[in-house]
Amino acid sequence: MKQKIYILFFFLSLSLTALAQKDLNIGRIFGGHYRKNPAVTDVEIKGSRLQDYNLTYYHSLTVKGDAKIMEEIRDAFVADEAKATDKELTNVGGKIYTGLYRLKYDGETNRFVFFKDMRLSPSKKSNTVIIIYMEGNTSLKSLQKKFKK
Repeated sequence: MKQKIYILFFFLSLSLTALAQKDLNIGRIFGGHYRKNPAVTDVEIKGSRLQDYNLTYYHSLTVKGDAKIMEEIRDAFVADEAKATDKELTNVGGKIYTGLYRLKYDGETNRFVFFKDMRLSPSKKSNTVIIIYMEGNTSLKSLQKKFKK
């Protein structure tokens, strides 16, 4: 019986995660189809480990060396700009190097997307792209401080 309850909670948490990103272009990026790709590191965190950051959910993908996936991520991030209520972008050579959006949301929790293309880094170039989706009661200003460290 306990096993059935755990399984139910597992699938319920997956569906809630999917709902959080369903209206976003990046939702397809975080859909799970890259998890087995050796070029992708997928990190998903929920719960008390995020309390210090005033977040309730964190999901990141780091892609190294796969240009096709990197461009899919960039395109999805750029397409979601229309849904941003606040944003901060840094461009290098006419391309987005870093970006942070606070997204429209109907609930009490803020949603954020962070993007970084290390291929454009002025100081530490790397064949890596990072995208992070976060939810919580934190502010855009607080996240900007954390990401600038």
